[in-house]
Amino acid sequence: MLAMVSYVVMVGVLLSIAALVAEYAAKQRAASRRWIWITTIAASLLLPLIIPNVTVHMPDLIKPAAEDKAIALRDMTSVHVPLAVLDLGLPDTAVKAYWLDAFFHRMWLAISLAVLAALTLSGGLLYWRKRHWLQGRLGNTPVLIAPDIGPAVVGLLRPRIVIPAWLLHESAERQQFVLAHEQSHLDARDPQMLTIALCLLVVMPWNLPLWWQFHRLRRAIEVDCDARVLRGGRDMAEYCETLIQVGQNQSRYIGAVAAMSESGSFLEQRIKIMLLKPRKWARLSALAMMSVSVGMAAFAAQVTPPDASDVSAKHAISVNPAVLAKYVGIYQFGPYSVLTVKLDGTQLEAQLTGQPFFPVYPSGDTTFFYKVVDAHMNFVTTAQGQVTSVEFYQNGQHIGAPRIDADTAQRLQSALEKRVSAQQPYADSEQVLQILLSGNTDSPRLSPALVQAIRERHSALEAMVGKLGPITSHEFIGVNPQGWDKYLVRHINGTENVSFVLDSHGVIVGALRHP
Repeated sequence: MLAMVSYVVMVGVLLSIAALVAEYAAKQRAASRRWIWITTIAASLLLPLIIPNVTVHMPDLIKPAAEDKAIALRDMTSVHVPLAVLDLGLPDTAVKAYWLDAFFHRMWLAISLAVLAALTLSGGLLYWRKRHWLQGRLGNTPVLIAPDIGPAVVGLLRPRIVIPAWLLHESAERQQFVLAHEQSHLDARDPQMLTIALCLLVVMPWNLPLWWQFHRLRRAIEVDCDARVLRGGRDMAEYCETLIQVGQNQSRYIGAVAAMSESGSFLEQRIKIMLLKPRKWARLSALAMMSVSVGMAAFAAQVTPPDASDVSAKHAISVNPAVLAKYVGIYQFGPYSVLTVKLDGTQLEAQLTGQPFFPVYPSGDTTFFYKVVDAHMNFVTTAQGQVTSVEFYQNGQHIGAPRIDADTAQRLQSALEKRVSAQQPYADSEQVLQILLSGNTDSPRLSPALVQAIRERHSALEAMVGKLGPITSHEFIGVNPQGWDKYLVRHINGTENVSFVLDSHGVIVGALRHP
């Protein structure tokens, strides 16, 4: 999930850059800008949804009789960007990542609901204020008159022009400039465009590029409105003076509405834009910038989204609940860890010591896979159908876990609680640490399975140690919740964490090294 968030934000940033360049091109040609930004907001939401998930069917032009070829859009991308992966440095990293994903989804929903509630509250407050505003006319145009709000257009289904009371004391010409501006917002349906943009923000409120795009959209709407007013034959100097006066009588904030009154700095920018004279090479410059913009947007579309786990692509089959019930029990995973399997209705679930229950899905009568991590298991049965053990596979590693009774499981749990409570290392913990740091796989203290695992990761371990440099010191930092001794090892160029566990005979059956 974190990789997908990075991908979405990256696409949003690239599209924002493309839109900014396109806006400068529109500035050179005095063209409309607001459509650039509303399109960018929509594309920043749709592109990350379409590219990873949509498959198109391409006809075979050489052999018309042949079936259409299905092509996933993600396979047509060509910009493979390495996305950061969060490494928590714990044996249960994959599960921790799953917790982070679940937490992120809950936060996503909470933030979306909070933004929606804020918009609803803002709309309700605006409606309450409207009930206290006076109705009147400015010239022949019906308006709402507020003490210190406006000029602006408020409302969605039936938007109305609201003007501040001070405008009633200005000249008729200045009043007409204000009306022309706000009426232009109504004619262009700017309030509806802002509302659509806000609704899109609610869908993905954590996406910061979207908020910046919305900020640019609001500004583009005002700049486009200025241009429409001047195209109607209004005097530019008088119109600019009206803008300055409106800026000097700042309106109270009433939310994201189309308003003539903006910050002083932006009013100054708008005046500069209106006074901008076309340059000699404006058309050529605009064409070059549009080419860059299109290229940047195409680049964003070519960024390859993070690949979904192969496990998530598996499809579960249906297995008789009576068969599933045979697998319910406890399996010993190590000196202190057990795998508890239970049946919840027709859903089999498994729990490793120190972790919550996670559902497992059948790919066969005896084989099951997780969706939260890239792991699967196979229940071993006798010829009579009795389950004797489970074979667990993850990250290329294999663990055999024999079935045990409840009393044995309780003894393991008591031993684990005693170790974790005492927070004392094994008697020969220092010696075990030196064996692991040496990388010597000939030590009789290492279990065969661990020897194989170390040899398979030899190149990666060498690269890590080479980057960290020689060891300077080490420190025991405790016993983790799974009963493993844990050390902090200091190198010249950094640190690493080393964890390990021994069986009842003092054999090293599990170890983990990571920076």
